[in-house]
Amino acid sequence: MNLTKSLRARTLLGLIVATVLLALVFIRTNLSSVFDALKDVQLIYLPPAMALLALSVWFQALRWRCLLRPLVDVSTRRLYPVVFVGHLGNSVVPLRAGELLRALILKRREGVSRMAALSTLVAERAFDGLALTGLLIVFAATVDSSNRLWQLSAASGGLFGLTAGVLIIAAINEEKASSIADAVIDHLPARSRAHLRRWFRSFLTGIAALRTLSGLTTVLLTTAAFWFTIGLVSAIVGEAFNMHEGFDTYLLVTAVANLSVSIPSSQGGVGPFEFFVRETLVFSGIAAPLATAYALVLHATILLTMIIAGIVSLRVIGVSLDLVAKPQGAADADDGMTPATSLPAETSVYRRAGEEASPPDTA
Repeated sequence: MNLTKSLRARTLLGLIVATVLLALVFIRTNLSSVFDALKDVQLIYLPPAMALLALSVWFQALRWRCLLRPLVDVSTRRLYPVVFVGHLGNSVVPLRAGELLRALILKRREGVSRMAALSTLVAERAFDGLALTGLLIVFAATVDSSNRLWQLSAASGGLFGLTAGVLIIAAINEEKASSIADAVIDHLPARSRAHLRRWFRSFLTGIAALRTLSGLTTVLLTTAAFWFTIGLVSAIVGEAFNMHEGFDTYLLVTAVANLSVSIPSSQGGVGPFEFFVRETLVFSGIAAPLATAYALVLHATILLTMIIAGIVSLRVIGVSLDLVAKPQGAADADDGMTPATSLPAETSVYRRAGEEASPPDTA
C-alpha cells in the first residue's frame, strides 16, 4: 500500500510539472501556427534521427562498461539493452526511476551490488552534466555572451564540476574518503552504521574506474561521442522543419534541454524539455510557433525511440514490464536474500543488498 501511494504521489508530481510547463508553452504561442508548422514537417528525416539515437545509446553502454570494469567485465552488447530499459523507465515513470532500474537489473544479471552500480550511474550523470555545461560555455564564448547564458553555465558547471571532482578525488584517495565517511557515520545511530559503511565501500568500488588516466579518458571520450550524436539528432529534426540553423544552435538546444531534464521531475521530462527547447530556439531567433513544433517533434522522436527499443530490450533480457512500473518495490524485495544467478555455479551465492559482489576469477 505504501509503495502504491508513493508511486501515485510521484506520478501526480510529474503530471503537475508537465502540465504547468506545457501550459506556459502553449499559452504563449499561436496554436494555429504551431499546427501549420507540424503539417509541414518532413517525416522522412525522423527514421535516420531514431537510428542515430540508437547509436548514441551504444556509446552510453560502452561508457558504462568502462565504469563497471573494476567490478565485473560485462560486454557492451550485454549492457546495451539494459541501458535502453533504463531509458524506458525514465520515459514512463517520474523522477528518473530508470537509474534505479538499471542498477537493479545489473544486480540480478551480473551480481553487482546495487550501491556499486548506482555509483557508476552517479558518475555518468556528473560527466554528462560537465559535457553539457561545456557546450554552453563554448556557445556563450563564441556565439552569444549574454549574462543569462553565462549564469546558467556557471550554475551547472559548479554543480556538476563539484560532483565530478569529488568522485575523482574519492576514487583516487580511497582510504582518506573512507576515513572521512567513517567519522561522519560514527555520529549516526548505531543500528545503521554497519549498513552505511558497507554501502559506502560498495560506492567506492563503483567509481574505481576513475582512478586511472585510461579509465577517465575513456569516460570522457564516450561522453563526448554520446552528446555529439545527440546534437546530430537535434540537427536532423531541424532539417525536417527546414530550419537550416548552424550546428552550434543545435548543440545549445541539446545542452539546455538535457540540463533541464537532469533534475528528476516528470515522466520522460515532458514539460521541462518542451519549455526549454522552445525558449532556447526563440532566444536564437526562431519564431515561437516553429520553435514549439520543433520541440514537440524532437521530444516525441526521442521518447518513441526509447520506448520502442526499451520494450524490445525487455524481451531480450527477460524482464517483466511490472519491474519498469515499480522498480522501487522490486528493489525493496531484493533487500532480502537474493541469488546472484548469473554467476558461475561455483561462485553463485546469496547476498544481502548493498554487499560487495566480487566478480569471478577470470585468470
